[in-house]
Amino acid sequence: MAFAILRVTKMNNMGSIGGKDSHELRQRETLNADPERAELNRQVIGTVALDDVKERLGAAGVSIRKDSVLAIDVFATASPEFFKENHPDDIRCKVFQDSLIQFLEKEFGKDNLVSLRAHYDETSPHWHATIVPIREKTIKVGRKIKTERTENRLCAKDWLGGDRHTLSKLQTRFADSMKHLGLQRGIMGSQAKHVEVKQFYTLAKEAVSQSVSVQQHFPLINPDRYSKTIGKPGILDRLDPEEYAQKAVKAALSELSADIDKVNHSVSLAKQNELKKAATPVINALTQKGKDRRSQAEQALSKLGYRLDQHGQIIDVLEERKNAIRGTILNVLTNSMSPEYFQQELAKKGIKIGSSKDDQETIGNKTYKVFLYKDGKGDPISSRDLGPEFMVNGIFEKISKNQEAEQERINLEKCKKVYDATIAGIFAYYNGSAIEVSKYLKNLQPNEKEDIINRIGEDHGTKGTFYVQSRLQADINKSEFQLAGDRDKLRREGHNIGLKPGNNLKM
Repeated sequence: MAFAILRVTKMNNMGSIGGKDSHELRQRETLNADPERAELNRQVIGTVALDDVKERLGAAGVSIRKDSVLAIDVFATASPEFFKENHPDDIRCKVFQDSLIQFLEKEFGKDNLVSLRAHYDETSPHWHATIVPIREKTIKVGRKIKTERTENRLCAKDWLGGDRHTLSKLQTRFADSMKHLGLQRGIMGSQAKHVEVKQFYTLAKEAVSQSVSVQQHFPLINPDRYSKTIGKPGILDRLDPEEYAQKAVKAALSELSADIDKVNHSVSLAKQNELKKAATPVINALTQKGKDRRSQAEQALSKLGYRLDQHGQIIDVLEERKNAIRGTILNVLTNSMSPEYFQQELAKKGIKIGSSKDDQETIGNKTYKVFLYKDGKGDPISSRDLGPEFMVNGIFEKISKNQEAEQERINLEKCKKVYDATIAGIFAYYNGSAIEVSKYLKNLQPNEKEDIINRIGEDHGTKGTFYVQSRLQADINKSEFQLAGDRDKLRREGHNIGLKPGNNLKM
């Protein structure tokens, strides 16, 4: 039975987040990773975790304490037997990733999930998510007259808590979200511990250095040896030859029994793999015989449309083809902005699209022929056999959503530039003084804030308006030193912040 696996690590400073980037982006040596498979790794959400965390913290306008947990590293995977193939096109990797994203967004909030990377260059596929643990909190302010105010705060304790029971509940919720994939939760309260990669290599080296080569020899059992141990009968022995014979036989049997025990002991050691060399010829012969029988079985299964996998499980070849096509289509669709691009990229992956002569589907007032996917490994497979999302309507819907998402991204990028230019203009008005800009922002009246938000965000949709609102509130909450840092960054990006060439930057 396959299990759902989840581990979390707190990150209290930017250095640990940067170190996480270095590891996940393979910027430093990773002993258990295959460099030739590094190109299979995918950035699913975000860009560089360190930048993503900074942007989220800035947009939310949170205050950072010395003991604040800035981000949480979430490691997620499943037992190796769950995945059919360690590859991003594997349909099981796809459905696991989709379910993981749904869980993380529901558990921590969509805006807090700033980065997600998938690794396929190690033994099993796995995912690293970066969570910024921000929640909106209602607090009471004022000494005499208490008033309530809502603000964003870092509160990792809400999810991770201060004891193992909170983490155990988190793992249970994760396992419950993966039940539909046939995954189960690990044993609650298990004493099993995760061993870090470095610890594993240290233990392995110690085990090798302490290992001792043990050679066992089978004693030679020769009938003549036991007959020679029997002495000639004496005078008294001749008086009762029957009794002498019984004693002689018992003595010989006693020695034989001792030698048999030695042989049994040696056989036992051989079973423990300490006599591999002695057993190799027999094992090789049995292995070859097994291969011959397996080959015959595979030929028979092949005629029926099945095959054996590396674990000896029977695989439906047609269903395997369908899953491979599904995975490839989903991968190509991720970045497709037009039907033409989708078709071209799919062809590069070895899958061509044809049309059914008779089967059709209707979308609105138009009728389209059903897709036929040709992978060159057999008869074309109809999109009806793959599922609704792989038919014409499903493909067009996904491409349309991609176009909308891309337009939103472009609008948001334009909105960011306009906002940056606005803040640069305010700095220019106050001759680059962070102190004066801080006063100006903190003294903004509600109607003035609303005017700035509407003026910048009106051309960039709902997300643009929300972005400006978040950035403005974050800048209002910033200290003079933080604003000075923003000013310097704006200057490096080429904005006019009101300082003449050659003047030193000032507060």
